[in-house]
Amino acid sequence: MELSAERWERMTATDRTQFAERLVRQLPSGFSFGGVRLHEYCGQKRNVASFEKEGSHFVLIPGGQVSLGYDERRQFAPDANELDSWRETAEEYGIDLSLQEYIIQATLRVRSIEFAPMLIESAPGELGWQSIDCDDGEVKSIVREYPRQKHIDVSRNGTTTRVLMQPDGTIVASRSISRTHADLAAMIAAAGFRLPTSDEWEYACGGGSGTLFRWGDHVPCDRYPTDISPAEAEWNRQWALSGGTLQRPAAEFVSDWNYHRAPNAFGLLIAADPYKSELVREIGVTRGGDGGSTICGGAGFFIGWMTLATAYFEEHSCRHDPDEPIDQGYTVGRRVLELY
Repeated sequence: MELSAERWERMTATDRTQFAERLVRQLPSGFSFGGVRLHEYCGQKRNVASFEKEGSHFVLIPGGQVSLGYDERRQFAPDANELDSWRETAEEYGIDLSLQEYIIQATLRVRSIEFAPMLIESAPGELGWQSIDCDDGEVKSIVREYPRQKHIDVSRNGTTTRVLMQPDGTIVASRSISRTHADLAAMIAAAGFRLPTSDEWEYACGGGSGTLFRWGDHVPCDRYPTDISPAEAEWNRQWALSGGTLQRPAAEFVSDWNYHRAPNAFGLLIAADPYKSELVREIGVTRGGDGGSTICGGAGFFIGWMTLATAYFEEHSCRHDPDEPIDQGYTVGRRVLELY
């Protein structure tokens, strides 16, 4: 199928809808067309066609020649808070690099890639989990052992059992057997899909934006991406200092910055949580997070945001032993349907 982004955006609203209606008739059974709507995100505007299959949401990303990577020639101008955060990180860890030098080292270089159009799942999900009955013996044992916890993951002998306590008191349980990246890719392929390539993932994340992050160049350096406000960041610090005994306040923290959690220009929820690394087609490679190691290590606010940068690719975070099972709970994936 020949469909470039330029051609797609030049179409009239009627032509885009008619194109998508013709497309859905060519897709595997079970797909339905959900409409075309304009997505606006941080100065970007894209007309996005959505499709549904068995409760999962997919969007159409047109193909064409696109530029990827962080351009080291850009005049990135960090603000005072970002420089202070980096200075603290560099001093603590003995890093002899400027912030710009670190960003160049931690990102992929500019390159031009030709893409074919595709359908891509709008949100990633954890892979390899199967629902189990709440009367399962292991589930009952976990509930007895952790009566006050709402979310429990217990790993034994290569198997992880997850128990979620719902607000109404019901129990939802699932189980996952340790699997490698290749195992999960094969499971997806058997259902007629595949994982996005690393380049496809990067394009889907940035949506064509040339900035460091898909929303721009800057981040709030008074919190990590997992904190919704400076107040929550301070509470988390005090909680850690208390050894995990500090009680969470009754009043909820109020979010004042959430560009990383909002759908991007393609309508995708992507690179929102550093604890969730996304599997890509290249076995042994992940994008969009580092499993939370930077945040857990208290490396500093700016560097904690860097794993969400569109072109972020540090070897120690993004390359893994392909023979090792993936980290359940910390690794996610999204499906792609190729369009010919």
